[in-house]
Amino acid sequence: MTMIPQQQFESAIGTIEYCDIGTGPPILYFHGTGCGNGVVALFEQSLLDAGYRLITPNRPGYYGTTLGRRGSATFCADLAAHLLDHLNVDRVAVIGTSGGGMPAAQFACRYPDYTAALVLQCAQSHRWDNGMWLPNGLGQLLCLFRHSIFEPLLSWHNRQYWQHVQLNPMSCIESLSGTRFYDIQQDPDVLTIITAMSAMGVDCAAKPAGYLNDLAMMVGDESVALDTIACPTLILHDRADPIVPFAHAEWAYRCISEAYLPNIRLGGHLIWHGAHAWIMREKRNSFLKLSLAV
Repeated sequence: MTMIPQQQFESAIGTIEYCDIGTGPPILYFHGTGCGNGVVALFEQSLLDAGYRLITPNRPGYYGTTLGRRGSATFCADLAAHLLDHLNVDRVAVIGTSGGGMPAAQFACRYPDYTAALVLQCAQSHRWDNGMWLPNGLGQLLCLFRHSIFEPLLSWHNRQYWQHVQLNPMSCIESLSGTRFYDIQQDPDVLTIITAMSAMGVDCAAKPAGYLNDLAMMVGDESVALDTIACPTLILHDRADPIVPFAHAEWAYRCISEAYLPNIRLGGHLIWHGAHAWIMREKRNSFLKLSLAV
């Protein structure tokens, strides 16, 4: 399991645990659901290699970060703004991946002066008010996510899932990539990353506050709204993503006036891999360089 140094900051609205690695132009990164900020170092080595600084708070409920207002992407965004003030950083590119998409979008909406650009990566942008927004095959189970009485069941299932992944990481690769599995199954880097991620998932599943908070956010919080984000936005999303349906990318594209949504074939939800992963990295790096005036 990759260990990265963690720091804590006591803000006016709660404790923020974060990692701050790399040097150069700063990126505020909102990690996905199920694992804490340690997973970012696994998937985003190319950003560090390109000379960026990754500021990655654990989102509310994950490890040492205050849970705060339950199911609130806005609270997560506010925590991040306090962290940037603490670090004396006044301008960043913002990246939101998967379940980190709504907090990233809220940050761009609420703190436009901080936000040079926004990147949404396989990111949720619309709340789960209809089965079409849920992972493939889960649409009919929406009622389970709407009622807190089912939280013990969901926590148990999440623990079982990550324990299974730890024993059989290839099953996770298959579920995250869907129909793109055959594009990436021979990539040794994918297996290495998912194996390391599984240990993080098991650890987080044993302390499920962050995971359950994410589910509450996905079901009950506000979606990306029309014309509320003014910064340049790059949307990176595989049409075959089985975890966050492509409808989320289309929604964000319709709502954000300066959004760009390239048509690229990636590894399903594993956008860092697949047929056009190198194109994704080139487009993202060019976008970040232009936005941050590197």
